[in-house]
Amino acid sequence: MKGAERVRGLSESVIREMTRKAKRHDAINLSQGYPDFPTHDIMKDSAIEAIDSGLNQYSVTWGIEELRKKIAEKLRNFNGIRYDPEYEITITCGASEAIMSTILSLVEKGEEVLIFQPFYENYVPAVSMASGKPRFTTIDKNLNLNKEDIKEKVGENTKALILNTPHNPIGKVFQKDELKFLRDLCIDEEIILVTDEIYERIIYEGEHISPASLDGLKERTVTIGGFSKVYSVTGWRVGYVASPKELMKPIRKAHDYTTVCAPKPFQKASVQALDLPEDYYDDMLDYYRQGREIVYKGLKETRMDPLEPEGAYYMLANIGKYDMDDVEFADHLVKDKRVATVPGTSFFDEGGEDLIRFCFSQELDSLNEAMERIKE
Repeated sequence: MKGAERVRGLSESVIREMTRKAKRHDAINLSQGYPDFPTHDIMKDSAIEAIDSGLNQYSVTWGIEELRKKIAEKLRNFNGIRYDPEYEITITCGASEAIMSTILSLVEKGEEVLIFQPFYENYVPAVSMASGKPRFTTIDKNLNLNKEDIKEKVGENTKALILNTPHNPIGKVFQKDELKFLRDLCIDEEIILVTDEIYERIIYEGEHISPASLDGLKERTVTIGGFSKVYSVTGWRVGYVASPKELMKPIRKAHDYTTVCAPKPFQKASVQALDLPEDYYDDMLDYYRQGREIVYKGLKETRMDPLEPEGAYYMLANIGKYDMDDVEFADHLVKDKRVATVPGTSFFDEGGEDLIRFCFSQELDSLNEAMERIKE
């Protein structure tokens, strides 16, 4: 069955389903991408202070001014992009809502959106809910793009392209020459580029380049980010979307009518996140690098063939040497080995039956125990 049809046909996501199975079988949950790296005390204290001080009602729909200004400063200094915090930055209920509001507001019925597969599972439902038509191009196991396929898939009905860098679930970090190719394509074909950069600080090889920082691309790019992954606050639901004013106008309307605003006390606390010292990011990256090594080496001792990611904290593994497809194999691991993973077809329109995904953002002791259970 096609991966996209499976996602659309489910009442809930496959990832959340695997989390429930992990609880049912008392398994180590390496399916859902929540980080075990500790939330910084400064952020927690700030959230408590915000609640105690009475910041418990709606904020302005597009987010508190202090946070929008802080994000504009961060985008300028880290990403190399300038945005006006008054008109070009909106605070959302996580990056997922930013993606949904963007697609709902910019994609019309029947318009096509090109998606790189394997893909983060929310992209396809977002396009479908906008009555758009998803099209797919594949990143291969060597993390290469098929440029000819991309050019072939783009046509006069293509409205947007969704780009995730670093990429979940394959771990690719898009390089400058690849981004320039996509820039030229978007300009020539008048395509909007939607970039999901939620893992921008979690990179092991290469460097993070925001596509909107390339000459000529900012005008047609929607840049999406958030605090969930890098700052270990997935439950706070604070993300953001940045774009030129004319693109932002409809995005703000969609955001207003879907969520009104992100949680105000957590918006306030997120301001403090952007003032954390550089050693916070160094420590976080070292922690995830250790997790990546544990899982990669552990899987190498099985008949699985893992793909070492360049960024984010997920690892795909090929299970072609086993006499099971991805769903059967994931069920076997969670029931018999008590380790929860995600079937590969969840991330594909077609294909993925020979893949499963591991998340290595969990505690290192848990990762070691999970690998021991699998190796038995």
